[in-house]
Amino acid sequence: MTRPTARVVLVNWRRADLTLRAAGSILPQLRGGDRLVVVDNASGDGSAETLRQAGLDVVETAENLGFGAGANAGAAGLSEDVLVLLNNDAVAEDGFLDALVGPLDGSRPRLGATTALMLLAGRWRRAHDGEDALVDARGLRWTRAGEPAAAAGEGVVLVNSTGNIVDGSGNGQDRDWLTPLDGLDAPEEVFGVCGGACAVRTDVWRQVGGLREDLFMYYEDTDLSWCLREAGFDVAFVRGAVVHHEHAASSGAGSDMFVRVNTRNRLLVAVEHAPARVALAALARTTGRMLTAGLRGPVATGGAQALRALPSALHRRALRRRRPR
Repeated sequence: MTRPTARVVLVNWRRADLTLRAAGSILPQLRGGDRLVVVDNASGDGSAETLRQAGLDVVETAENLGFGAGANAGAAGLSEDVLVLLNNDAVAEDGFLDALVGPLDGSRPRLGATTALMLLAGRWRRAHDGEDALVDARGLRWTRAGEPAAAAGEGVVLVNSTGNIVDGSGNGQDRDWLTPLDGLDAPEEVFGVCGGACAVRTDVWRQVGGLREDLFMYYEDTDLSWCLREAGFDVAFVRGAVVHHEHAASSGAGSDMFVRVNTRNRLLVAVEHAPARVALAALARTTGRMLTAGLRGPVATGGAQALRALPSALHRRALRRRRPR
């Protein structure tokens, strides 16, 4: 059975080892007319040369302008039917590409994008006091099981994402974050894509203008999801398209940079796209967090950056409201 052709884009920044692993999981899945493009985001550490020596098609940027700009560089001159974005710290299971791209064959005109089943790499157990942990919506704390335990089948497989959702305060979130896989019951319909493993029809990608580049990293997929919805397109979760993700292996969740950029981008994306009550809730939440932090640290810095950019975000919001739906 034929399926739409796909261009898969991986964005690398100083982690050629991860990118080679991700590329190795995709290359056997390519069919005639498909292409894998690796964007080296001005790593400056020899990554581009390493990736080329491995036989990969590498695009180099002049400077590191972030994930959005990197993905857009990889999509330049897109001639394939579908664009696939895959995190370089993810590994695709066999059949991932066919499953993810197949529904975007045009038989469902309103279906503009698909989003994969992203699992956290390894197996996980409940964390003890004092251990580094990820926290789920119920407050349960999870830590990765050691290799011997995982090899013995101990622990559980946890979900990273079944797509993107937005809460009442404008927070973009992974749906089903830290849900045990054996208890997963995720409907196909979902608000938006997880940018770590998703596909967008080429005509739709062009219509919405690709990824915005001013965010640098984080919340580009939430912004894209809003744009897809505003343009009248649906997003489908595809359970059969599976990747295993090393959570924040490239950037470090909890770092000052992570907190600052997320604080800024959460507010800017909500103000530009969300209903007024959600945008106001996002503004109130950010202001409250800044005050709680004593106007110091990454939360305060990110909030201040967002507040300075607020007039531009409100202007873009007004322009969007004037466009025909």
